[in-house]
Amino acid sequence: MLTTNNFQAIGIDLGTTRCCVAANRRNGFVAIPLDTTGERLLPSYVSYNEKNVICGKIVVNRLRNYSKSTIFDSKIIIGREFSEIEIDESWNFNVKNENQKIKLEIQGFNEKLKIITAEEVAADLLKYMKEKAEEFQGEPILKIVITVPAAFTNSQKAATITAANLAGWNEVKLLPEPIAAAFAYFNNRSIPNNSTVLLFDLGGVTLDVCIFKVENDMIKILTNIGDSKLGGRNFDTVLINFFKNMLNTKYGISVIDDKKYKLMLECQKIKEDLTSILSSSLDIDEFDTTKDGNIFITRQEFQRMTQPLLNKVRNTIQSALFKSKLDENKINKVLHVGGGSRMPMMKALLKEIFPNAEHCIEEHPDEVVAIGAAYYAYSIFSA
Repeated sequence: MLTTNNFQAIGIDLGTTRCCVAANRRNGFVAIPLDTTGERLLPSYVSYNEKNVICGKIVVNRLRNYSKSTIFDSKIIIGREFSEIEIDESWNFNVKNENQKIKLEIQGFNEKLKIITAEEVAADLLKYMKEKAEEFQGEPILKIVITVPAAFTNSQKAATITAANLAGWNEVKLLPEPIAAAFAYFNNRSIPNNSTVLLFDLGGVTLDVCIFKVENDMIKILTNIGDSKLGGRNFDTVLINFFKNMLNTKYGISVIDDKKYKLMLECQKIKEDLTSILSSSLDIDEFDTTKDGNIFITRQEFQRMTQPLLNKVRNTIQSALFKSKLDENKINKVLHVGGGSRMPMMKALLKEIFPNAEHCIEEHPDEVVAIGAAYYAYSIFSA
């Protein structure tokens, strides 16, 4: 879709692990750069150890030294009560229960104790993205569409709007992530009428499956379901547990304190490596400089370890089909969305379940949701 001007509304995928912002340009809708290197994906990490709040990749790179000043996973916490969350062992911030309201305790500027909420953390991420979007567009951005998981509760949605208000936006609309992705594909590709499409979106911590039909050049949603506890992070955890066990039993290395963050980041990298190469490895001396060597893992081994997760993915897809009263052979197209959809095992699973469907795989599946949100922003705010 081409537009005649840089309409000042944007779409944001406020992700658990990474964020993306898309804007309307004269030549269409694009994901915008979010740092000086041109990266279009912003790690959802916020650090409070300096006078000014720091967001993104620089925080990840400094995580080993400033973990007590850093908050991530705010999307898991936002809008929830204390009894609704599970404390993740990778969190180095304290999670406090104040009459079921969640407060996060960290080491702030000058090592002073700082108490903050998940809404405020999300607001700091949104403020950063607002600044970058306004730099890119050259004028103030007044309106915004933020995407949320299909499984988000009303409380989580309200908290997300609160975060946007704190960031300086008053005109805020929310859009389910799979619906946003459907918008992006529908406006970017030719999908014939009477097509039945399954959209598969595997994000950092959530899986969304949406089935829709195209009728009279319009999208009709048949099913939109999700699993809020199944995402790319689960696959990271499998690798973390494997390497942690190997480091301990074979080399006598305990993965504690700053080492656990090093292992977490290394496992994310190894998972990404295994999307394009058949094997990868972990350097032992990164965890103990007195020891040398590597621990290797193959793509095939990784797939075998994650079979229970793949079974959960399959079950979610089957639930969506059952809810839609459709068989696998009724699906004409399968749209692959989210960073997790890059994994070869995920592509293979989808092609196994839907052997006769056309599989649409974007070059940048992490950007699809934000671009769909920008389409939606244009459609509702320019009217």
